[in-house]
Formats: sequence, structure tokens, C-alpha cells
Amino acid sequence: MDALTGLPCRKEAFAQLEVAVNVVRAAGKRMVVAMVDVDRFYRVNETKGTEFGNLLLCKISERLSAARRVATSVSRVGGNRFLVAMPLENDDCHSIQAVEALKNAVERPIDIEGTELYLTSSIGATLFPQDGRTSEQLICRAESALYQSKERGGNQARFYNTEDTIQLNRRIVIEAGLRPALSLRQFRLSYQPVYQMTDGKLRGFEALIRWEHPELGEISPTEFIPIAEHNGLVVPIGEWVIRESCRMLASMSKYGLCNLIMSINVSAQQLQSSTFSQTVLHALKEHGIAPSSFELEIKEDKMIYNSNTAAASLSWLRAAGVRVVLDDFGTGFSSFVNLKHLPVQCLKIDKSFIKKMDLPSAEGIIVEGIITLAHKLGLEVIAEGVEYKEQYELLSEWGCDYVQGFLLGKPKEPDVLDLTMIRRSEYTTS
Repeated sequence: MDALTGLPCRKEAFAQLEVAVNVVRAAGKRMVVAMVDVDRFYRVNETKGTEFGNLLLCKISERLSAARRVATSVSRVGGNRFLVAMPLENDDCHSIQAVEALKNAVERPIDIEGTELYLTSSIGATLFPQDGRTSEQLICRAESALYQSKERGGNQARFYNTEDTIQLNRRIVIEAGLRPALSLRQFRLSYQPVYQMTDGKLRGFEALIRWEHPELGEISPTEFIPIAEHNGLVVPIGEWVIRESCRMLASMSKYGLCNLIMSINVSAQQLQSSTFSQTVLHALKEHGIAPSSFELEIKEDKMIYNSNTAAASLSWLRAAGVRVVLDDFGTGFSSFVNLKHLPVQCLKIDKSFIKKMDLPSAEGIIVEGIITLAHKLGLEVIAEGVEYKEQYELLSEWGCDYVQGFLLGKPKEPDVLDLTMIRRSEYTTS
């Protein structure tokens, strides 16, 4: 038994669940198995102390145990995690109500020594027999559902579904494949052209990383970069992007393209590295590239504002002449108020706004407003995701500085770059 709460501990919990499975199987009933996790419990221990935290866990265990009229078993299987098994009637609504009751048990105000607390919980639930017929299957799938609940920010109950398991297995394969991908040279860069709107000339390129996984095929950076950020691999991957994009920009000089700007995407975690700014400047010097020809695209992130290292890296690079662009402007934490905290020269309007700006919608008003305000602040504006002539014409009318998108050129590999793109496109005629 658990010494703190008096509930069955992890080993005994699994044995009890096996018994419960046999009972409901013999009775021809259904059962819900739920993993209940108290969100951010570490904050209680940090602010109130571990003794207070222990009292809180005892209160929660009492509330869950009070549900024994519907629960077959309640166990403590981790520091702030509980396992609950409940038999069900043959009604889907009953399973939802049972899990909601568990969430309510944790989240009702708790008074301890005159201090009232309001907690939240994440719950992963699975059903017998459709999700699993053994205690091991049910526990694994309840944990999978709990993981999905946590991944989505917590404070929610989520039932297991096979798609979650497929996605989790895919993530495991991707994470394992990321580690050797650099040494195996599986990454490559594609380059999408960016044009000036005033004269239609080629401004430069945005370097976009691509990964051909040996088993899964082409994996989008929107999928593997967050995983790389999570396991710390984004820093060495980012360094490779810096060196490779600099090498590519330097090689373009033989075509007479000497005044182009190369843009790369930079993760907030890269900016946490104390050597990031020196890595960039060293790569530029190695390939003989002027800092003003290199551009870092960053997304607003709380990490940037809360880190002296990130702020110093950006300021140092900006002072050296490297350009800084605020990417995906209009989404996430983006705001004009925050611009004064970042040494940016340019805003890149998120393509979600460009997509509908030529239709009767609010997007057109927003895009025009961003361009106007940015110019008044002395900033340049890039519009990404331009796919139609109507979008291009509106951006030109509103004075947007630069454009990129499928209308003007798709991302291409270095060996198939059509360098005739330095000529004016029919859509980039001033």
C-alpha cells in the first residue's frame, strides 16, 4: 500500500486491475480505466512545500476513493497520478459522465489549513473491451490518452483512439531517426525566391529544410522541428542550415548574383545558445558573405522575451549588420506592442491572412492595416503564400515591399533552380 495515501501502490494497482477485468468480462459488462494526473503539481511543492503538497494529495485520494460506489479500484501509481477503474452500463454517455466526475473530484476547491486551492487535471481514459482486453493493454492505452491530453496543454479529459497510437508511434520513429539524420546527410535545403514589388527584381531566397526519412519518406519541418526542439537536436540541425545556406549564397556569385539576401528560419532554442551569434558570423566570414545579405526569420516566443541570452544574440547580430525578420506576423504572440523589444527590420505576414485577403473578409483589412502600421514604424513587409494574381495586385496597391509564394516560384532544390527567375515575372512588373 502507498504509505502516504493508504491507496494501493503501482504494483498492487496492476494486480487489482487484472481482477477487475476478469470480473467485468464474466459479467459481460464494460469498464472505463482512467489515468488522472494533477496538472503542474510541482508548483504546489515549490510554493507551499512538500508537506503541504502531501496533504493535498491525501485530500485528492480521499475524493477519488469516495467514488467507490462507482469505482472498482482507485490507486496511486505515481507522484501525482492516480489509476481509477469503473464498471459501466451499456451507455456511451455513462463513460463520459464517469470521467467528468473524476475531473470534478480533483478540481472542486480544496481547503487546506485555511488556504483554498483550485487545481486542474489531465485525464487519459480507455474502455474495456473495445480498446483492450487485458490490464496491460488498458493501462498502456490510458497512458497514451493521457500523453495526448498533456500534449494539448492539459486540463482536459481525452479518451484513447487508435489514431493517437499511430501518431505516437510515428513520433517515436521520427525522434529516433533525427539523431543520425545529420551524419547520414538526409537533410537538404530547398530555396524559394522572394521578389521586390517596386521593380520586380529578385530580392533573394528563403532556405527551407527538407528531410527524406528512409522509412516514412518526406517529413514536413512543421512536424520534425518541434520534435528536434524537444530533444535538443534543433541546435546542431540549425548550425547545418546556417553553413549550407551560406555556402549556397556564396556559390551564386558565379552567376553574377551578388546582392541577394538569404533568409533562414531560426528556432527560439537556437537563440538560447551562447555561441549562436558567433556561429552565424563565423559562417558568413568563412564564405565571404556580407552580414547584410543574411537574414534570420524568428517567431515570437515567450522564451525570447524571458532570455537575456536570446536578446543579446539578436542585438549582437543586428549590430553586426545581419537582418532580423519577425515571421508569421499576426499569429501567436505577435503584436505591434512587442516590436519595440525585438531588433527587427521586417515583418513577414502569415500566409493564413494572405490566403483570403482577396475575398470579402476581414483578412484584407488586416493585411492592409499591418502594411500601413509597419511602414509608419519604419519596418519593411514581406507577404508569404501569394498564390493568385488578385492577391499580388492588392499587395502592390497597398505598398507591400516584398512577396513570395507559388504564384512567383515554388521552393526548389539547388540543382534545379531556374536562375532565369532573376528576370521579371509577368506578375512582378512594376
